[in-house]
Amino acid sequence: MTELIKKFIYTSIGVATITNEKFKELVEDLIQNSQFTEEEGKRIVDSFLFDVRQQVDSINANIQVKADDLFQRSGIPAIQDLKNNIENYIRDIKENPSLLLKHSRHK
Repeated sequence: MTELIKKFIYTSIGVATITNEKFKELVEDLIQNSQFTEEEGKRIVDSFLFDVRQQVDSINANIQVKADDLFQRSGIPAIQDLKNNIENYIRDIKENPSLLLKHSRHK
């Protein structure tokens, strides 16, 4: 499942990158042919990039919700909860390195 999500994300990023490059080429051609000014071209590209970023953020949020739902049904904590737990554990270890020794003795 994780491999599938990873491939989906990489493919989405690849498609967005190629689309972005082709879009910039198109706008540059239109500027060179005097159909757009440079400022108009920049505004169009910026608007396009903003829209793409919003779509990527939306996709990421949807993936997060679906993954959390799948994890919850499987009895696994949500990704954000796991991340928070790991960050808290790392913070605790940095503040008190002896905790690491204490946990390793219990094994």
